[in-house]
Amino acid sequence: MIPTRRVSRSFAALLGLLAFSTTALHAEEDAEVDPRAISALEQMGSYLRGLKHFSISAASQTDQVLNNGQTVEFRHQIELLAQPPDKLRVTVDAQGYSRSLFYNGQHFTLYDSRSHFFTRAPAPANIDRLIDQLNQRYGIELPLADLFRWDKATASQVGITSALLIGSETLGDQTCNHYAYRQPDIDWQLWLRAGPQPLPCRVVISRRGETERPRHSVDFHWQLNAPLTTRAFEFVPPAGARAVPLQQLAPQEPAAPSESTTGTQP
Repeated sequence: MIPTRRVSRSFAALLGLLAFSTTALHAEEDAEVDPRAISALEQMGSYLRGLKHFSISAASQTDQVLNNGQTVEFRHQIELLAQPPDKLRVTVDAQGYSRSLFYNGQHFTLYDSRSHFFTRAPAPANIDRLIDQLNQRYGIELPLADLFRWDKATASQVGITSALLIGSETLGDQTCNHYAYRQPDIDWQLWLRAGPQPLPCRVVISRRGETERPRHSVDFHWQLNAPLTTRAFEFVPPAGARAVPLQQLAPQEPAAPSESTTGTQP
């Protein structure tokens, strides 16, 4: 469904006029897992995997809980260009500055407009493996990464315990079907474009495991026919930019075996 050094995962909420939907919603809640809601995820996954190139302009709002317990909201604008399996460009704008990733199938480059620093490193051969490398080796979580990982089988693998079809709604100039899902510690809502192109219009995620229930939302605007060239995925350092090394995460020490894993009883 998603960071600066660690761009936040996706969350937020759409307030509705519940008086118009309460009866229908209660009827839907009787079926904890609506097959239509699961089928919608499968169709979305299949469609996303079949896209040859696309661009996304997305607005995100992320709650952050301060040390005193107060919740504040941060907004980001995300611009993404993709030509699977091995071309990607992502820019996250916030507070007048941007951080960008360029990936051309051989190398990836990270650039920070505030410091004018950039770094370049060898990359794996496809976007899926790049997402893993950034996360595991450098602690970087790519914005909107789920768009490249979700396929037809994912819905049955992520532990969904509740899936509801809420109804049809108009978001901007799009007619979207509204779904609600529940996983351990997470509630999330998804608005999917109605018709033959089941693209995400909006996603909202809230974490039940935290008292404040922070939320994160993303509103998507898709462009499937925008012409892309290989130059769009190449980084050209602007004047004054300086190259710096990219620091890897410290290797994790293996955990000591516990009694339960060795079979020893107390």
